[in-house]
Amino acid sequence: MKKQMNLVFRFLVVPVLFLALCQNLSFAQKNLPSVMPDRIILNATPDPAVSVAVTWRTDRSVNSGTCELQEVSPTKINSKDSKSFRAKTRPVNYVYENEPEISANQHSVILTGLTAGTSYLYRVGNGDNWSEWFEFKTPGTDRGDYSFIYFGDPQLGLQSEWSRVVRKAYQFAPDCSFMLYAGDIINRAGKDIEWHEWFKAGSHIFPTVAQILTPGNHDYKNGKLAPHWNAQFTQPTNGPAGLDGTCFFIDYPNLRLISMDSAAGSELEEENGYELTVQKAWLDSVLRTNTKRWVVVTTHLPFYSTKDSRDNALLRKHFQPILEKHKVDLVLTGHDHSYGRGRASDTPGLNPSVVYVVSVSGPKLYPAGTKSWMEHRGGNLQLFQKITVGENALSYRSYTASGKLFDEFRIERRTNGEKNFFEMKPARSEIK
Repeated sequence: MKKQMNLVFRFLVVPVLFLALCQNLSFAQKNLPSVMPDRIILNATPDPAVSVAVTWRTDRSVNSGTCELQEVSPTKINSKDSKSFRAKTRPVNYVYENEPEISANQHSVILTGLTAGTSYLYRVGNGDNWSEWFEFKTPGTDRGDYSFIYFGDPQLGLQSEWSRVVRKAYQFAPDCSFMLYAGDIINRAGKDIEWHEWFKAGSHIFPTVAQILTPGNHDYKNGKLAPHWNAQFTQPTNGPAGLDGTCFFIDYPNLRLISMDSAAGSELEEENGYELTVQKAWLDSVLRTNTKRWVVVTTHLPFYSTKDSRDNALLRKHFQPILEKHKVDLVLTGHDHSYGRGRASDTPGLNPSVVYVVSVSGPKLYPAGTKSWMEHRGGNLQLFQKITVGENALSYRSYTASGKLFDEFRIERRTNGEKNFFEMKPARSEIK
């Protein structure tokens, strides 16, 4: 009998255990780091005309990293012509429930001393292990037009379904200055395999176009920002203490771009909480000292929701008066997984001029609601937005994932600072 049990164990149980082990290894293998740099990404600095941040990942055996940089040349690349920047290296351990632990080294460097309006080549690595050469261009200091891309929540189906949106957007604006995200980059904070899919979706785009990200509620877990955020992104730290890399501002030609962290403090639920009160004072000071022609604010929670059952009245109560006092032009948000755009205000008698937008880029989609603040709305659509900044005009176009123009408007600023708003497309919904 014992011999029979041994045979059963050998021929039935052992193969099952072996297959289970292989499945776990297969799962982990997809997102394991190696000696080769991966997850390479550009992030914008507060002054992107003269600097840019680069971050990448390796396994723990690579204890240091270097970025080599040179101006674009029509001849064969010679690494000896490069300036070398030594990266900061930090070990990280990513643990998510019962999934295999991911141990890696994250390397980050800020490339400084750049020249505005100049194209550069760079690669990252160490020893014999280097990435390919990537090209990027710093924004100029002239007053010529330039564009950026804005995405609402990617969140789900990142490699399989969101990838087509980021690639279509890049196809529409290959020379865009940056890509902007209004939160919920992934679905489950701390889940490394989802970051693996997000980076796969962006492939060669993320190392060549600066990515600017504000976090959403899905980028927090149990009230804490996920460990991936400030390890794999190198974003500005010019915001309030404790909100590094989530609340900040960046100055582009004719534009001050401001990221507010509305996912902090359990979605700013406490009126006297630190995250709410400190961001109010900071936002007012950043807008008071602004000298740029245009101001765009991005945050995750919508000031005005597209969903009939949602209302972020607390956000409006504390922050809308600041936006209106300083005549902010555009507020770009996510969270509701449908599309809405309109000019609105809770201030009685005020002619509203701030344009609020809610959008979504990932495949988690809802119908649009019926709230009256929306001058244009749409549901069940994956979208991206191309926004063009000029000295006297800001042009906005929203496109479907198939590349069809969905919404369009234009804001023009007169010499006295007053604005004119032009509706460029009939205010109707394509899909309700």
